[in-house]
Amino acid sequence: MHISKITLSDYRIYNGVQEVCFRKDDIQNVYIISGNNGFGKTTLLNSLVWCLYGKQMVDVDDKFKTEIYEVGGYRKYASSNLNKLAQEEGKDSYSVTIDISDISIPSLICNSLQVIRSFNTTKQSERIEILIDGMENELTREVGQEIFISDFILPKEIAKFFFFDAEKIVALAEIKSISDKRKLSKAYSEVLGIKKYEDLKTNLEDLRVRLRKDSPTNKERTKYKELLKEVTNAKDLITEYGDQVQDLLEEKDIKKKKSEQYQEKLIREGNSLTVDGLKKMRKDKDQLAKEYIEVKSQFKSLLDLAPFALAGKLFEQSRNQILKESENKTGAFNAAIIKAKAKKIKADLIKQTKQLNLPLVTQKELATFVENRTIKHFSKSNDNHENAVLLDFTDEEKQEVEAVYNNLRFSYSLSIKEITKKYKRNRNSYNKIIRELADAETKENDLLIKEIRQQKTQVDNQIDEIDAKVLKLNVDVGVLQKELIRKTAILSALGKKIEVYEVDKEKDKTAERLVKELETFIYRLKEEKKSSLEDRIKTTLNELMHKKGFVNNVEVEIIEDLIDIKLFDNNGKEIEKETLSKGEQQLYATALLKSLVDESNIEFPVFIDSPLQKFDTQHAKNIIAEFYPGISDQVVLFPLVEKELTKPEYDLLLPRVKATYLINNKKEYSSEIVEVKVDKLFQETKRIYERV
Repeated sequence: MHISKITLSDYRIYNGVQEVCFRKDDIQNVYIISGNNGFGKTTLLNSLVWCLYGKQMVDVDDKFKTEIYEVGGYRKYASSNLNKLAQEEGKDSYSVTIDISDISIPSLICNSLQVIRSFNTTKQSERIEILIDGMENELTREVGQEIFISDFILPKEIAKFFFFDAEKIVALAEIKSISDKRKLSKAYSEVLGIKKYEDLKTNLEDLRVRLRKDSPTNKERTKYKELLKEVTNAKDLITEYGDQVQDLLEEKDIKKKKSEQYQEKLIREGNSLTVDGLKKMRKDKDQLAKEYIEVKSQFKSLLDLAPFALAGKLFEQSRNQILKESENKTGAFNAAIIKAKAKKIKADLIKQTKQLNLPLVTQKELATFVENRTIKHFSKSNDNHENAVLLDFTDEEKQEVEAVYNNLRFSYSLSIKEITKKYKRNRNSYNKIIRELADAETKENDLLIKEIRQQKTQVDNQIDEIDAKVLKLNVDVGVLQKELIRKTAILSALGKKIEVYEVDKEKDKTAERLVKELETFIYRLKEEKKSSLEDRIKTTLNELMHKKGFVNNVEVEIIEDLIDIKLFDNNGKEIEKETLSKGEQQLYATALLKSLVDESNIEFPVFIDSPLQKFDTQHAKNIIAEFYPGISDQVVLFPLVEKELTKPEYDLLLPRVKATYLINNKKEYSSEIVEVKVDKLFQETKRIYERV
């Protein structure tokens, strides 16, 4: 298969009709298209993807999906492709045409094929035509143009391996998530030719189900038919709900973009607050008001102790007096008991002094003296000023005074400081939010801001409604899938019991045999492809890298629907691909692409943007000498001359170069494609671009 010509008519930067022809040559199979950044190299590459796949280009590469989302959906994306000068001239449509030669279509004579996709911005409609030898063919109408392209030209799942940006393919070395691995594995299966056999096996299994559908009438057959109908309806509903979810998500993306635009307008108009932000400010204001009341209450309780703090010395004296009175009260004895005891002491003393033969008068005086002293020291005397009762506090009142005293002595000062800080902080925050809220509410009353916010709120509500619908649809799909699993299991069990029509028994047996043979064949094919792919990746990597033998072994793991590729060094240790340098990651991705293309046996041209980005000089030489000329029978490179492709590098490639083109930007929104002689590429580049 050979792309002989690409024609762009008012597509993006290409005003009017621009053509680039690729004359076929079995030896000179490389074509160079160069131009300064922004002149249209990537645009030319993108035009091929759009022409072949249209709306389905989102499945080719995530970058297309991102671009379409950012402009607000596919129709807006397609409308934006119309050249600006053509739009000013009143034109409302553009197109891209790809002419293909040497194409083989089973059971159909075909010398040339032409794919034409056009878009009308006024009618917001797209049209695709496929001409075989210059005429429409009933095959394309019968299967549909999009399916025809996927089945007979290039499946969209593997287009990324034939149209790629060499700078960005490093993403292949960084894939970690299961969903991304599953998506890439699907592409691997398509490239390696495994998927067609898996599809054939699925079709045969479906044939066996259809054969059982027409089995003899009986109770089980009736139930089987009912279940089959329910399963079919459930599958149709799941598909329908899935389509609805996809449409809703696309609508949500558009509305989300619109909501972001309204928010940007609000920011430009001086009000960046959202409705939720405004609500939060009001809530914060109420919270600060509550905190103020609490702080005020705490401050008031502390102020109750302020007089005691101010009269510190006097309060301390009062506290000491209370303590003394308490001690005196505890240490005092009953007066009557003291007098009785004193008399006993006196009697004992007189009795004792008689034995000492003291005079009677002396005995009495001594006894009286001891009696009086006992009464004096053990009795509570109200006449003594030191022990006078001034306050007479109860034990409970004494404890309260002690608590206040300890509070004032140890924590009162710190509490006052802390509550004062808290009070000031609260007042500052409250005053600030009052100002901001007043400012916001003032702006909120501005008619323009009011209108923009109303429109944004309306769009946000629509987004919420879409989310609710999507959630409900997903729940419904989950219920349907659960029912589908249950009914499919019953259906499978019934299917084994139903006797097949005699006339269909042989078909069923043949289908059963073929399914088993296909299972065995697919397993062997995967193992063969696995081994072959491992050898190709290892060989290609070691050919391209400086460090010969850096990758000692390559393992391709195939587990159910997942294909994973692992690299190992000389010590048998796995090389984590994310630890490789960007240049090495690009080499790995490049080697993987070459191996997949070689293994696929699909004869389709390879288009490479930024072909030598991130490669050092030695790697670039290896890529030029070993990789690009041999990857396909037609290789189209989009380098930036002198920066991505130097003169010595080009000289290595020159024997394989058939044609060279320069993209000349005549004026804004108007680039033209000019063919130059292959040996004059650098001179013409200097002449044209120095003039620009």
